[in-house]
Amino acid sequence: MKRFRNHHDWMLLLGLGLLLLTTTAAPAAAKSNLTVTTNLPLTTSGNTRNYLPTGTDDLYSKLPISKTTKVQTKAAVLKNLKNASDSGQTYFRGYRAAKLSNGKWYLKVVSFDKTYRGWIYTGTTDPTNDPTQVSGGLQAVQTFKEQTVPDYVATTTFYFTTPKASTLTYVAPDYTDYKVGRNLNATTDFYQDPLTVTKVGSKQNGRSANLTYYYVNDAAHPQVNGWVRISDVSTSPAS
Repeated sequence: MKRFRNHHDWMLLLGLGLLLLTTTAAPAAAKSNLTVTTNLPLTTSGNTRNYLPTGTDDLYSKLPISKTTKVQTKAAVLKNLKNASDSGQTYFRGYRAAKLSNGKWYLKVVSFDKTYRGWIYTGTTDPTNDPTQVSGGLQAVQTFKEQTVPDYVATTTFYFTTPKASTLTYVAPDYTDYKVGRNLNATTDFYQDPLTVTKVGSKQNGRSANLTYYYVNDAAHPQVNGWVRISDVSTSPAS
């Protein structure tokens, strides 16, 4: 067995051994950065781009092209939004689509109440032509569904239930479309006008307990025309 002449020789050999061990045992760090190959606005009708989160993927503030990209909202938080008992504030509207170099697509979304905004994984299918074809962190949903107007409703004259400021008409029922809502802030001045119902529809996905709305026409004051909750009309004029 070779004997070392002095302490210096021993320390030199030990240092060389540690260097060799470090060099051979530690592999080079894998490159984690990706690139964005497509980033386009979604141009189809807004109501083809409404979603609820599935709760399986995080929402990112920026496209996750590196491991340092920050999570905006955790998947566990988004999962609670899927079955939220709200009026529809937590629906998401998609407005951009991006593809990364690994073949994954992400949509940029904003919640109807603007509380949540960011990028979320939606699978490997191109959503730009048909934004309903998503998977991963989003599921496409219908927020409001129209039904056939029953004959007894179509032939009945209605009135606003009470002359109060909180009775509203809507271009689209509240939180069923992004940035589309009130048509009339109050019906106080029109509560004795006769109304006819030309459309019937209901909220979906448990929002507002799938509340039903009537679309009412006011022949005397057409500016009143719009959707109204069925609880806000009756067959007798208020006194």
